Amino acid sequence: MSSAADIAPGPALVTIDGLRVVVSATGETILPSVSCAIPAGQIVGLAGETGSGKSTLGLSLLGFTPPGLRVADGSIEVLGHPMLTLPAAQLRELRGGAVSYVPQDPAAALNPALRVGDFMAEVLAAHGVSDREVRQERIAELFAAVGLPDTAGFARRYPHELSGGQQQRVAIAIAFALEPRLVVMDEPTTGLDVSTTLAVVDLVRRLSHDAGASVVFVSHDLRLLMTFADRILVLLQGEVVDDVAAGRFADEITHPYSRRLLASLPRTDRRSPRVAGPERPAIGLELAAVSARYGSTVVTHDVNLRVAVGECVALVGESGSGKTTLARCVAGFHDDYDGDVALMDKAVPRSLTRRSAAERATVQYVFQNPDASLNPRRGVGESVALAARQTRGLSRRESRAEALRLLERVGLRRDHLGALPHELSGGQRQRIALARALAADPDVLVCDEVTSSLDVSVQAEIVRLLQELQWERGLTMLFITHDLALAQVIAARTVVLLHGEVVEQGDSRTVLHDPQHDYTRTLVEAARATHVGE
Repeated sequence: MSSAADIAPGPALVTIDGLRVVVSATGETILPSVSCAIPAGQIVGLAGETGSGKSTLGLSLLGFTPPGLRVADGSIEVLGHPMLTLPAAQLRELRGGAVSYVPQDPAAALNPALRVGDFMAEVLAAHGVSDREVRQERIAELFAAVGLPDTAGFARRYPHELSGGQQQRVAIAIAFALEPRLVVMDEPTTGLDVSTTLAVVDLVRRLSHDAGASVVFVSHDLRLLMTFADRILVLLQGEVVDDVAAGRFADEITHPYSRRLLASLPRTDRRSPRVAGPERPAIGLELAAVSARYGSTVVTHDVNLRVAVGECVALVGESGSGKTTLARCVAGFHDDYDGDVALMDKAVPRSLTRRSAAERATVQYVFQNPDASLNPRRGVGESVALAARQTRGLSRRESRAEALRLLERVGLRRDHLGALPHELSGGQRQRIALARALAADPDVLVCDEVTSSLDVSVQAEIVRLLQELQWERGLTMLFITHDLALAQVIAARTVVLLHGEVVEQGDSRTVLHDPQHDYTRTLVEAARATHVGE
């Protein structure tokens, strides 16, 4: 294992010594004893599966411990400040100034009632920038630095008027507003397309270099960390099992868990021979000249798409390309469109409320965030059973038996039946959401970025499960993803969207290895930039 000194010599900006974090109520260990140093100007990636302690460690650097946890032992010093014992007033002064944070969900961090320029002005004012003109100049400078328009018109937009990539850039601008020495970034690229992801990490690298700031980058995307971080720490059950230079990660990791993470990465040079499935003449899903709108804004333009029964087709494209809008049209969640959607060769009403019970059951939607489809107050077994009762008319006894069968089929245990969603990991919740969708016995399954927030090992398990279910049940699948390597692994065909138009489609391997459209080539080149070791 390489030491910090071997990787990036220089004075330590952060020193963690024997940090132990436990559950307050039970004493269960979350971080057993973490010790490391982070030199000034270094980008450190924290990798590991859900529940490994990445976010807990990252938040600890801000002097924050999540509710229900407590620091049992150890210390953290940032710029010589004891973060775990510092008085609240001094912590507030440090946070946002010398130490800042970029959350996974920028929309949750931005105030929906404030225009983004006003929000940034409040941050600057709270940290002593009292002159209004100076604040406005600084805001324009920050917007330009993160690749956003430095205009008064853009500053007057509300968060909901920005794309996901723009929201993330605003969050990064806020984090770097006061030229911090340490920035903690918690999954800042989750759900972003490859081109936007590369733009974000290039921005982080540049801002880190220009400001001399250290960055702790929490991510489940091991491939991304290998591309741009200086150093990677791999966590397993709260323990650092590998600490190596990112550029030598594949050669120098020693722990079996790290090697398993590396082996789980989807690759663009191979795909499952079982993905495409047998040829079938029947059409499971068809979109005919679908032009979807939000008010007066047209977001998709005359999209035509056919998916055969038992086939999986991937929709790829950058944020705002219309992928999710098309999926919502298929599911009946969005009804403001021209054209037709047909399921199993039968045109269906646009709105879900106008579809029959059988039509509603025919297509099921698995969301990127499983919490969006699970009742936080209901046991997960009952959520699955309720879906079976409502869509198939099963009795309570039959639906409970079906829920148990489906939970076991997606790799969960009988004792998970009574668990509440928050008691399960992200990967387990995604399995529950999948079981809930399957409870309706659908013909068409729409998967909207279902693996984007999962670590690579859990992602691989979910993908294998989807492939098995596709073959067992003859499911027709529409798979939305920003991961081109994953599209090749799971989908027989790939459809590329740009500004709501289909610019290329065909066999996944052909589209991704011999792209014909300039935009597809740009996406493929961006993806290859993060395909370390292939």
